Amino acid sequence: MKKVLLLLTLVSGLAYGAEYRDGTYRGVYVSGQETQVEVQFNLKNDKVTSAKYRTLYYKGKNYLKDKDMEMYKNQYEVALKSTINQEVEEGIESLYHPEKIEKAGATIRSTKVRAAIQNALNSGVYKLAK
Repeated sequence: MKKVLLLLTLVSGLAYGAEYRDGTYRGVYVSGQETQVEVQFNLKNDKVTSAKYRTLYYKGKNYLKDKDMEMYKNQYEVALKSTINQEVEEGIESLYHPEKIEKAGATIRSTKVRAAIQNALNSGVYKLAK
């Protein structure tokens, strides 16, 4: 019985195609009433085609603009860009191990990035693809 249910689940997943609508997604990670991470990414057939940070902020430091935070900004950008050309769920999963992403390092808070991506998916498409 379990095998039949699993097979039906797999077949129905194939019949419907992509899980998420094609388009632009935006999501945030907020802590202490402060938006720390805001991401924007595009999906096509559930694959990330582009990704960027709209906000990257922590304890009064704007990682996107503060020259002293350049190293951290680069690590965060490498981590987010590693999701490009991956199924979005695989990209999220890869962020559980940022130390395995070349040049990302273990010092980034990938939990915040994952949460922002998941928030975007939960919120739905921001702008439909043309």
